[in-house]
Formats: sequence, C-alpha cells, structure tokens
Amino acid sequence: MRSAKLLTGATITAFAVAALSFVHPWGNLHSGFPAGSATLAGTNAPDEVRTVLAQKCGDCHSNDTRWPLYSRIAPTSWLVEHDVHEGREHLNLSYLEQYSIDSRIDLLGKMSTQLRQGKMPLKQYLLLHPEARLSEPERKLILEWAKTERKRLIAEASK
Repeated sequence: MRSAKLLTGATITAFAVAALSFVHPWGNLHSGFPAGSATLAGTNAPDEVRTVLAQKCGDCHSNDTRWPLYSRIAPTSWLVEHDVHEGREHLNLSYLEQYSIDSRIDLLGKMSTQLRQGKMPLKQYLLLHPEARLSEPERKLILEWAKTERKRLIAEASK
C-alpha cells in the first residue's frame, strides 16, 4: 500500500514536471529564429573574434544557444531561459548589424567595460560551463576588436 502511494506520487510529480516543461515564461527561446542568424552575421569582424564570441558568449548573447538537457526540464529550464532572455535583451550578437550605429557604439562600450571588469561571462554560468571562461588573450582580442569597431562606427556616424 505504501509503495503504491509512493509510485502514485512519483507519477504525478513526473507528469507535473513534464507538463511544466512546456511552459516558457519568457516565450519559447528554443525555436523561431531564422537559420543563419550566426554570431556577428553581416559585420566585418575577423573570424577569430567571431569564433571566440560564438563559443564563449553565444549561448546567452545570440540566437545560436546550445540547450543542454537540464535547460529543457522545469523548473531549471525557467532559470536558464531567464538568463538567455536577459542576455539577448542586453546584446544579441546575431543582430548586431541591425542595431543603429549609436546603439552599436554604446553596446561595444558596455561590452568592453563588462570584460575589463571581469563581469562577463557571469560567474554562475561559469560554474556549469567552465569552457566559457575567457583566457587573457581571448579577452584582449575581443577588447581590441571592440575598440577598433567602435572607432570605425564613430567615424562613420560623424560623416
């Protein structure tokens, strides 16, 4: 009798978790993005910069998010989706070329500040994804590109 109650409780819990996994409080971020919305699409960024940004920043700041299994099961999925939603709201590298010049100048400045201060990638993200940690050469590469791109955009905007 006791094992039957445990089995019933476990079954109800499993069904509830499965059903809640279809709830996406920030919209379904797993799909609905056009193919080829790659990191820095349409920009003149060097391949090395594109690669580093895609590998280290793309999960939260592009449409090319890699969704591990735990990101598909509620309630953990809600936490992951929240972080991705917030990351894309601040900067979506898949659409960088679509931002206005003034916005890109501002975003590149903010990106540089966050990197110099060691605020990106987020510490909690690095706990589960240590491979996203930026090496010092990678950090310098991104900072140098952001500085150069920002100067180019400022010159373009002043024409």
